[in-house]
Formats: sequence, C-alpha cells, structure tokens
Amino acid sequence: MNNKKNTAVLLLIMIGMLAAAWPAVAQGIKERMKERLPVIAELKKQGVIGENNRGYLGFVGSQKSHEQLVADENQDRKTIYAHIASQQNTQLEVVEKNRALQLAQRAAPGTYIQKPDGTWVKK
Repeated sequence: MNNKKNTAVLLLIMIGMLAAAWPAVAQGIKERMKERLPVIAELKKQGVIGENNRGYLGFVGSQKSHEQLVADENQDRKTIYAHIASQQNTQLEVVEKNRALQLAQRAAPGTYIQKPDGTWVKK
C-alpha cells in the first residue's frame, strides 16, 4: 500500500512539474514551427504536402521531400493537441479532428486537403 501511495505522490509531482514547464515547452514549439513555416508553405504550394484529415501534414503523392521536417512539425502539433485535450478533458482524436476542420477552412486556395474518406482535393 505504501508503495502505491509513493507512486501516486511521485506522479502528482511530475504532473505539477510538467504543468509548470509548459510555457517554456510551448515557446520552443512555437519557435520551431515558425522556423519551419517557409519550407512548409513552399511544399504546400508545390503540392508535395497538404493538411490531412487528422490535423497533421501529409504527403499527397509519391514525392516525399523534407520527410524529417514534416515529421518534426507533426510531432510538435501532436504535443500541442495532447496538451489541449488534457486541458479540455477530452480525447486526442477529438482535438485532431477539430483542428483538421479548422486547418481545412483556413487553407490557402490551391492547398491540398484530405477528405474524411482519405482522398486528397485541392482547395
């Protein structure tokens, strides 16, 4: 019983530390995303990537240019979505789908958007 109590206390401490560290984490993510934005915009313009139906970047065709950059962007998005889900006491999938709808609505003309059935269309 004492071991379970110690584990619970440790978990609460870790959650508190993460919450306190979130502003610094968020700032780092914001800076990285801002640095990647010009390349992402160009890849979207070229039709290499688009916004998928889960709120992440996806490759539209067989060309996989800048795979690591896309993976990094998607990882940062997932971190943000998970934080939002935690704050709103909801599932990650709900945040992903809502964000996908927002990104599709805000996408520039000519950007590829993935429909719910998985097909890509140009906005």
